[in-house]
Amino acid sequence: MNLKRKTLILGLLCLLLLWTVPGRAAVGGEEAVGRLTINDGLTGETVHCVMTDRNGMTWIGTNSGVNVYNGKQVHSFTMVGSNGRALGVSALCEMKDKCIYAATEDGLWYIQNGNDQFERVLPEVERPLCLLALGDTLLIGSEQGIMLYDGHHLLRHTDVSPSRRGLDNIVRQYDVDSDGTIWFLGRFDVNSYDPRSGKITRYALPSPINTTILTEFACLGQRRFAVGTSGSGLYLYDQNAQTAQRIDGVGNLVSTVRRSSDGHVCVATDGAGAYLLEVSGERLEAREHFSTSGDNLHRLPSNGTYCYYRDPNGVNWFGLVRYGLAYTYHYSDLFQLFTEAGFSTEGLNVRCGYRHNPHLIIGTQDGFYHVNNQTGQTRYYSSADLAGGHIVNAVTWHDGRFYIGTFDGGLHVFDPEAGRLQRATFAQELAGASIGDLKVGPDGRLWIGSTSGLIIVGDGQVQQHFTEQNSRIVGGLILSITFDASGNAWLTGEDGCSLYSVRSHEIVDTNFPDGFFNRQPWMRGATGHDGLVFLRTGPQTFYTNADMTDFGELKLPIQFKDKWCRSFIDTMHGWYVLASERGLFSISYDMQEVLHFGDGEGLRGDFINDLFLDGEHQLWVATSQGLFTADMQRFKEWKASSHYKVQLYNIRRGSDLLSQAEDYASANQQQTIRLRWNLTSEVLQAKLLLPDYALHRGRLYEYRLGGGEWQRVDDGQNIDIRHLNLGQHRLEVRLAGAPGTASVYTLTVVPSAWAYVEMALLVVALVLLWLWWRFRKTTKVLLTERDEIEDALVESEALREESEAQKEEPKYERVKLDEQECADIVRRMTDYLERERVYTNQELKMKDLADVLHLSAPKLSQVFNLYLRETYYDFINRYRLQEFKRLIEAGDYKRYTITALSEQCGFKKSNFFSTFRKVEGMTPTEYLKKQGIKV
Repeated sequence: MNLKRKTLILGLLCLLLLWTVPGRAAVGGEEAVGRLTINDGLTGETVHCVMTDRNGMTWIGTNSGVNVYNGKQVHSFTMVGSNGRALGVSALCEMKDKCIYAATEDGLWYIQNGNDQFERVLPEVERPLCLLALGDTLLIGSEQGIMLYDGHHLLRHTDVSPSRRGLDNIVRQYDVDSDGTIWFLGRFDVNSYDPRSGKITRYALPSPINTTILTEFACLGQRRFAVGTSGSGLYLYDQNAQTAQRIDGVGNLVSTVRRSSDGHVCVATDGAGAYLLEVSGERLEAREHFSTSGDNLHRLPSNGTYCYYRDPNGVNWFGLVRYGLAYTYHYSDLFQLFTEAGFSTEGLNVRCGYRHNPHLIIGTQDGFYHVNNQTGQTRYYSSADLAGGHIVNAVTWHDGRFYIGTFDGGLHVFDPEAGRLQRATFAQELAGASIGDLKVGPDGRLWIGSTSGLIIVGDGQVQQHFTEQNSRIVGGLILSITFDASGNAWLTGEDGCSLYSVRSHEIVDTNFPDGFFNRQPWMRGATGHDGLVFLRTGPQTFYTNADMTDFGELKLPIQFKDKWCRSFIDTMHGWYVLASERGLFSISYDMQEVLHFGDGEGLRGDFINDLFLDGEHQLWVATSQGLFTADMQRFKEWKASSHYKVQLYNIRRGSDLLSQAEDYASANQQQTIRLRWNLTSEVLQAKLLLPDYALHRGRLYEYRLGGGEWQRVDDGQNIDIRHLNLGQHRLEVRLAGAPGTASVYTLTVVPSAWAYVEMALLVVALVLLWLWWRFRKTTKVLLTERDEIEDALVESEALREESEAQKEEPKYERVKLDEQECADIVRRMTDYLERERVYTNQELKMKDLADVLHLSAPKLSQVFNLYLRETYYDFINRYRLQEFKRLIEAGDYKRYTITALSEQCGFKKSNFFSTFRKVEGMTPTEYLKKQGIKV
């Protein structure tokens, strides 16, 4: 073995040895009892009472207010008394209408469903001490006796004692017997009460309990009571027999006594911690004790407990003096800790296990246990019995004996019937070797993977021994041996895998196809369905069939970060089960369903070391906190049903965090969330929580909108919902793969105030745009009509001139035209026009011009028509047009409109546009634009 591989194996050995903890370890890497203090948001440092409402939320009354806790967040409510100070709360009660009532030192307060603060009610009640919900009626006990309240009016006020202000008139506590009888505790006696008639029946207590002050009591049925005192401890009082038996082992100063829903008696003491008692026939027996000296599951930070409440799901809540609140985490019974005839694996760091009825071997970090299910006997074999070996990490059954492999002490053989343990003598190489895996092959032989290579044993002797020196085996330490459907053995080590061929009886490593994963380090193998072999290393899982024609990486729907590979098994019934640093997961073959199992499902321990299935559908899980089992046939039932429903918390709508009232009442009781819409909907962000008061590490949740795809999120990660349309949307949330935990929320998207304003502005803009479009359209029509009219006028003018010319033709025939004379007339006419600019006169006639030139009108007309070849109007209008251009160049367009400017040039409005188009081939506006002039 080369130096590199020796170093790697030595490093792995040191790492495993660091995990070694003699005896039993604490539960997980943290305390097994949860804590809440003022640093977590509690209103006060001392807790007086605890209650669970109909939605599973935990209400906590402290010396300075009320809190509601969902397992992740604390919401606080403070009530200020007449002296201006925060009020302490001595009792809490929930009515049918979900109103929560609080008894304080300054009267009775309540909070309605959906409100975010408590309000004072019944000012005539001065110092209420206890509360009891009786249908629609609230029973109030105080120094004023008994009061009945229906939520609107005080129905009845009954004095307990003739001394209305004396200590004998105090009602300390209510309880209801199994037959419906209402009982209350006075200062020195137990009393029954009929709320219909107001009748009180007093029962005197026998000695010695009649001489001590009573604190609290609990009805046990058959007129028996557990009664706490202020200095003499706890008594079992039998009213029929008139006896009072003191319960030994319970502290003297009893704070509270409660009967839990599962029939136990919960006793809190000020000085001795808290006790869970069980009714056993005529006796009360202590079952569990919670105190500062308890084990990790029963350790409290203080022995001063003011209340002990056990909720319907078995979670224990402890109200402490100055230390806030402590509670045990919830564990369901899906996974159960293995116990047998008084032996428990609780706290054991279990590395592996093997079951061969009636025997079970439990390998730990320090030796192993042999459990005989038939006789109920358990025996422990220490490292001394294993010749110095500590870590047992491989066990198998072969030829009527167990073979036990250790990481630091070689291979041992154990005869369970004789109880005899000895070293394996058939191979001296295994005496001090590290054993990676033990398997019985299809041929019935024992296969041993170790730092000495692969050893195959048959008939009690070594038949084959493969090492790196005499074969193609890969890796110094053989971590796992996996047989495929053809009988070949897949061998994995620190540098990759090699293959034992059942045909050649040799190790091969050269027949792997291109792209195969044979060089992946530290893989562990498992046999799968359809003849597949799975090899897992760290976060990756690979698969192949026997002839390596179908292979690749199994794409898991969740991400892992394991550096060292954990266990992986194929159940052969549609599911993979794998262990990682995030806990235990079950994943369907199609990768669509993912289940996570952790503390909430009863599976405890920071590390999962091994998994194995037996022939009875039992899944065995070896963890750092014991050996746990689960009936896999119960998984389907567990998925479909749950006592808890997933809720939203830390809800953020846009940039606003929902208030306590919106979060608790609107969102999680009414399951409705309103989102504002302004071109798009507000973003909804929230975290998901299953409020079972378990440790939430590693949990996976899912959510979807409508019937869309499920989206997975880790515990503590936000869901993010955006871009919703107006209307209602269905949001489903659940624990991943567990439809029984699903909750449905209605997301209602409505326009915001700004959206209405913007919609109004948009409507106005659309109306203006429509009006502009109509104006443009009308203007275009008018302009078109104008152009058509102008064209018609031009055509009409041309026809008129042609007609006049035709009328003059007979005259022209009698008049002789002299070209020299015509030229002289034209010269004189142009000189006159340019000098006098008479063309600017709109009323200028051809006769006027002829008179100035001392000509007859027919003579001048003959000059225009026969010599100049144009009409009088065309000739004059050309002058006018030139004048118009001159004025434009002079900038007069800035002071006048186009029409006014044309009139200054001598044009009439009727012929200006037609003349301009006729001469220039464009309109005046087009001409101005062509000159770069904006009009």
